[in-house]
Amino acid sequence: MTTDSTARNLTDCVDALAAALRDAGVSPEDSAGLLAAAARATMHAVTLHALLDDVAASPSPPVRLAA
Repeated sequence: MTTDSTARNLTDCVDALAAALRDAGVSPEDSAGLLAAAARATMHAVTLHALLDDVAASPSPPVRLAA
C-alpha cells in the first residue's frame, strides 16, 4: 500500500467519524476534540508510513567482514 493510499484511506475514516458524530447528535464542541485527535493520529500514521517506505527503499550499506 502506498503512502498516498494510506492517507486517502485514513482521511476517509476521519470523514466517516465526523459523519457518525454528526448523525449521533454529538455537539460540534465535543466533536472538535475527537476529530482533532483523529486528524493528529492520521498525520502521525501517514508520516510513519512514509518514513518506513523511505527506509525500505534505501539500499543497505555493504557489510564488511573482518578478514
